[in-house]
Amino acid sequence: MKRRIVPTCSAALLTLSLLALPVTGRAQETSEGAGGIFVVGSILFSILHLPSKLVTCVVTQSSAALFYTSTFGVPGGYEDGTNGRDIGETARRSCTGAWVITPSQVKADYGS
Repeated sequence: MKRRIVPTCSAALLTLSLLALPVTGRAQETSEGAGGIFVVGSILFSILHLPSKLVTCVVTQSSAALFYTSTFGVPGGYEDGTNGRDIGETARRSCTGAWVITPSQVKADYGS
C-alpha cells in the first residue's frame, strides 16, 4: 500500500506545481486586461513547455560536460581558443529563457 502512495503523491504534487506556475504571470496581466482564454492557453502551453525545457536543459548540460572533457585542448573555430567556449555557451543558452509561458506571450502570439 505504501508503494502506491508515494508515486500518487508525487504525481499530484507535480501537477499542482505545474498548474501554479503561470499564476505569477496572470497576476501581472490583470492590469492589462488579459482575457481568460489567454490564461488557459498560458497554463496549457506551460504544462507542455516546462517538461520539454527541463529535458533539453538537463540533456544539454550532461552532453556538454562529456564533449568538454573529450575535446579538452582541441583548438576551436576562432583565434587562440578551444572548443570549451563554444560548448559552454551552448550549454548556458539551453537553460536560459522563459520556462513558463505567460498570458501576455500567448496574447502576443495568438491574440488579435
